[in-house]
Amino acid sequence: MKKILKLTLLFTFSLITVNQIWGNLEFANIPLTIIKTAFILSVFEVLLKPILKIILFPINLLTLGLFRVVIDTLGLYLAAFVFSDFYVKDIHTLPTLFFGLKIPELNFNNFIAFLVTSLTIGLILNFFTLIIKKKPKK
Repeated sequence: MKKILKLTLLFTFSLITVNQIWGNLEFANIPLTIIKTAFILSVFEVLLKPILKIILFPINLLTLGLFRVVIDTLGLYLAAFVFSDFYVKDIHTLPTLFFGLKIPELNFNNFIAFLVTSLTIGLILNFFTLIIKKKPKK
């Protein structure tokens, strides 16, 4: 239970951060829906994801581990399916300059929007986990 609560808090911060980056997450009742979505994602991470990894191990082996991204995307899709308050919209960005480098316009639709959002949530979650990780005593 402690792990689920910790993951819920981390997923809450990750969802807020991803929404600031892409702006494609839509929450009807903002604080409550974010917490409910984070709770579903953490339950998926703790309970369902290990089972899916075992069942889909042959596919994961053939794709050299890249199928894990699809499993994470299924968790985000599950959260969007369970709650009508939570919706993942398509990602559309404008062309920008980043340190003199021109970044073109990005458009991600349907499953690819879920995939990119899930990848971003995973990266930010790992970053937050790294920050709060306890250092071993010497």
